[in-house]
Amino acid sequence: MTDAVQLLQQVAAVLQQEGKSPSLALFRARLAGRLPPQQLFAAYQQWRNNPLVADIGSVSESTAAKASLPEPDQQLAQTLARIEAKLDLLLSKLER
Repeated sequence: MTDAVQLLQQVAAVLQQEGKSPSLALFRARLAGRLPPQQLFAAYQQWRNNPLVADIGSVSESTAAKASLPEPDQQLAQTLARIEAKLDLLLSKLER
């Protein structure tokens, strides 16, 4: 398993701990600047095909701290994630 997929698994566990469903938009927001877009998408496809998300109790504090951002950045990331999700929805509707 690649490091990128493992990173996605860690972020997915944190997202689930926060009560959110992991999605590409949320991964993009959380991992902005840490992975190139092509590598993120490839890792997302691998993760989606085999989503071995750790139990919520097994996520360590250090993993949660690595995946979290300072409060203003986190708010911007969440806003960006919502915008990207809406854009993805619009694009999928346009393709039909």
